[in-house]
Amino acid sequence: MADSGALRTRRARAHKAGDHSLCRRCDGSKPVPAVSGAVSVSDPIRELRRLAGRLRDAHEADPGNALIARELRMTLQALTGGRGDGDDELESLFAEFSGA
Repeated sequence: MADSGALRTRRARAHKAGDHSLCRRCDGSKPVPAVSGAVSVSDPIRELRRLAGRLRDAHEADPGNALIARELRMTLQALTGGRGDGDDELESLFAEFSGA
């Protein structure tokens, strides 16, 4: 049975306030590091690969989460330049859309 709207709202408010006692999948024991100022990225490809690894792990843990799947797909597309690796059908589809 799905949770009521009131319970979901209460859970979200508690989570936002730092109370993770109602969370179902959250590990509130991990502190989120504070970011102050601009963060310099010296190697964006390496950072994208690390992000893809974290997203892959998150997707395996929660395969029904469409947002994680979408972010993983977008990250992988960014790493491959939006193209498949030698897929002729995919290449012809890209050529169709680019007008080539």
